[in-house]
Amino acid sequence: MHKSIRIPGLALALLLAGSSYGQLFISSGTTFNIQSGGIVTVQGDITSSADITGAGKVILKGSGNQNVNMNGFTIPNLEMDNTANATLTGNARVGTDVLFTNGKIQQGNFNFVLAPTATVTGASASKYFVTNGTGRLIKNALGATAFTYPVGNSTTTYNPVSISNSGTADDIGVLSLANVLSAGTTGAAFTKEVADASWDINEAVAGGSNLSLTTTWSASDELAGFNRTKGGISYYIPTPGATQGWDLLNSQTGAAAGADPYTYTRTGVSALGVFAVGTRPVLSPLLVSPKIFLQGPFNTGTGVMGDNLRTLNLIPTADPYAALAGFTHSGSGGGETSTTAIVGSGAPAGNDAVVDWVFAQLHDAGTGAVVGTRAVLLQRDGDLVETDGVSPVSFSTVAGDYYVVVRHRNHLGIMTANKLALSATTILVDFTSASTTVFQKGGAFGNPNARRSFGSVRALWGGNANGNANIIGSRAVST
Repeated sequence: MHKSIRIPGLALALLLAGSSYGQLFISSGTTFNIQSGGIVTVQGDITSSADITGAGKVILKGSGNQNVNMNGFTIPNLEMDNTANATLTGNARVGTDVLFTNGKIQQGNFNFVLAPTATVTGASASKYFVTNGTGRLIKNALGATAFTYPVGNSTTTYNPVSISNSGTADDIGVLSLANVLSAGTTGAAFTKEVADASWDINEAVAGGSNLSLTTTWSASDELAGFNRTKGGISYYIPTPGATQGWDLLNSQTGAAAGADPYTYTRTGVSALGVFAVGTRPVLSPLLVSPKIFLQGPFNTGTGVMGDNLRTLNLIPTADPYAALAGFTHSGSGGGETSTTAIVGSGAPAGNDAVVDWVFAQLHDAGTGAVVGTRAVLLQRDGDLVETDGVSPVSFSTVAGDYYVVVRHRNHLGIMTANKLALSATTILVDFTSASTTVFQKGGAFGNPNARRSFGSVRALWGGNANGNANIIGSRAVST
């Protein structure tokens, strides 16, 4: 073993057999050729200002982290065999193969480029490229043959993506990001309903690419409310204005493939940017803040509902309506989940404590058709919130005019009498107020019969125990 090898400019070095070096320095103007079968094992850092030629191999096999600065020049074959990992301190390129035996290559802010015919072998959940900065893993001239980018966003999270290009072959680069962000590469991180990773994919020459993407994630990546049977690969549309945001095309939804780790495939991708796997990262989601009281738990003395179901740990953590007749999810609804920290007896008490699950619907103002549903949580003060316990109810559909409906398994439902213009700006729909006009079937008995009156407060009628939307009773009511 040599402590180091330094090859000065204009020098010619020819390696025929295996050698081991502590450090490897190659100056500009040098010809360093590793012939077929030749191996250079480096246990320290590599710094090069010239291509390494030949068909031989460089092995990274240090006992500590190794820095690699190829200054954009090429290594013919590279083997990564260092459990302490390696870190790029300059751009690097491999001409034939990268073999992962042990450890990870941390890219930081530098690109790792693979020649058109170069391969990556041996990568797995413990051996891969870590895109922990702005550096990308780039495949030159990617064409119709699928190539798997073995990338992760940290040394503990592996999220490879396989890409093929049926369009014009191009240099396609991938940057694996640690979260799904509200504005693609910026903004707040999603805290629910996504696999907690995203892929920023670009091309060297704009236009002409036609990609097929197969993304991979683990069950441990899935945040609360993520439903892999209703998810899909979403694309962040960067155009400012009404079209800006995450999309989730109906053609991309459906059950995930395989067991853990899971995959989705999206085809026909011509607009490149940030992609993520989500149940509902959608284009400008519609936000609604409905408010209702249920007659059953409503307390006229306190003016709020009781939360006995919560204190007795009787509120399930998953959507209970999926198993009930008459409650059919549509759009991206279904599979909503919460946690015992929100719906259990140990959750904070007070007016924001959870009373029960309710079923929210949007009806198209023109056709009356149900275009979206959500199983959401009802708080003691009447507020309806998402499964995180704080967010307004969010529907995955385009802005427009809709009727809002709220239903419960043993109370009569309620629906706005007038269409509402919904958008990404939260709108309050207060069904507890007498001034909010509501729909009544047939219109024969007048508006007061649609809700139970408690003085100036209105509540949903209780007693619909069999779910047939009928109750029998007699009571004088007031407007």
